[in-house]
Amino acid sequence: MSLPVENEVRKTLDPFNGRIRAVLDKAFKDFIKKGAGNMYKRTDSADQFDGVIRAAIAEFTNAPGVIIFPTGSTARFLFDGKVLVRFKKASRKGRGSNIPTGANDNFLDPAIPFADAPQAMKVEICWKVNELGTGYDSVHVTARNGDGKLWSYEMPGGNQGIIEFPQKTAAPQPRRRSVAKLKDSAKNKKKGGEAS
Repeated sequence: MSLPVENEVRKTLDPFNGRIRAVLDKAFKDFIKKGAGNMYKRTDSADQFDGVIRAAIAEFTNAPGVIIFPTGSTARFLFDGKVLVRFKKASRKGRGSNIPTGANDNFLDPAIPFADAPQAMKVEICWKVNELGTGYDSVHVTARNGDGKLWSYEMPGGNQGIIEFPQKTAAPQPRRRSVAKLKDSAKNKKKGGEAS
């Protein structure tokens, strides 16, 4: 197993940075279209994560230099046979937000090789959700050592693409019909008589 080396990871991922950001942009656009804003933040997190994994699988299926391992409750992506990536929402500390499981602990331990790519350096691509929960503020590539962090860098590529909120089109209002005016009965009265 290779301990993740930052400059080697950067060099390997650099050609894919734009596509990785496109994955996140698509996932959050889809999240907004779906009607973002569940009652519980954890549901939003699950919806966002699901969208990221779906978008990443769609983006990198049959992509030269990328192998996808869609196993368990996530997918891992091997770039150029050197860097094994998993996508994670960033915690407040900027590391992947993880539930402790055996698979998670194995991924975070750089000494434990990934069976399908034993020489690969394992890293997380973490997105920090913006304050509104409708997109991301930044994307970081992070190498972990269990609960600790070996190193981290912000992935180049600028700001998140613009997300347009879906516009609800109002139902066309029926044309207002003019109100018929009643004749003034006083004008139509004959002298000394009733209106005709």
